[in-house]
Amino acid sequence: MPQKIFDPINQPFLFFRSVTANTKDSPLTPYHRHDAYEIFLFLSGNRKMCIENSCVQCRPGDMFIISPDQLHAGLCDEDCEYDRIVINIKKQFLDELSRKGADLNECFKFESINQIKYINLGMRDIETVIEIYERFQQSRTLSCFGQSLLTETYITQLLIFINQWFLSKQGEKPENLMPSLVSNVITYIHKHLTEDITLEGLEQAFFFSGRYISKCFKQHTGITVRSYILDQRITLAKKLLNKGCNVSEACYQSGFSDYANFIRSFTNYVGVSPGKYAKQVMNKAD
Repeated sequence: MPQKIFDPINQPFLFFRSVTANTKDSPLTPYHRHDAYEIFLFLSGNRKMCIENSCVQCRPGDMFIISPDQLHAGLCDEDCEYDRIVINIKKQFLDELSRKGADLNECFKFESINQIKYINLGMRDIETVIEIYERFQQSRTLSCFGQSLLTETYITQLLIFINQWFLSKQGEKPENLMPSLVSNVITYIHKHLTEDITLEGLEQAFFFSGRYISKCFKQHTGITVRSYILDQRITLAKKLLNKGCNVSEACYQSGFSDYANFIRSFTNYVGVSPGKYAKQVMNKAD
């Protein structure tokens, strides 16, 4: 069975700092996605950030914004620990915090699924993030009047800074360390998602054996080619259902050729059948 790589966020936002042990040449976690944006600030250690068809060697101060549509994972070159600060935040919560003249969604707008949103912060800005994080954590231990509002204030303050940093530092592009074969296979899948994609077809497109393509893909993403294709198709099907397509239309327009397989795969991956998912979308709209 293909890997289930959707990792939902069950809160409006998460804000944490963590030091984690890396294992050489193996994804810390396989390619995965959330139903929330991720802001990732690398502080120290050794780690490559892989996002869709790109892979970047992290430097202290590197900050990435990752879309809910983007699969991502981490790789490293040695056994070591790495330190980072992460925020996962849902679109609805961003909308609630935004005000007229201060749309906090500004830096979260993506032109394509392969766009890398990346800047490098100087030491003073890194210290600002750490200071806000520490104040945020301290506020959560309080039981005084306005505690929850105070906590949201720190999140809002940091989001304002993040928007300012990204808007003032646009245009910086990191070196892509993703092997060209893996990067090109991902691009090929995006382009031909609604068509019949087979290992034989990939062999003809890239002049490598299907076994070699599969091995390279799994090594650098932590998931199989089949799992990646399934994730992309289920994600597209969800978007089609959100737009009002019926279940049959969502099935065939997202690249599934077998209706029963679509129902089974969607239900296993999302947790509800496509019909029930469509009803949930309609109920939210009412």
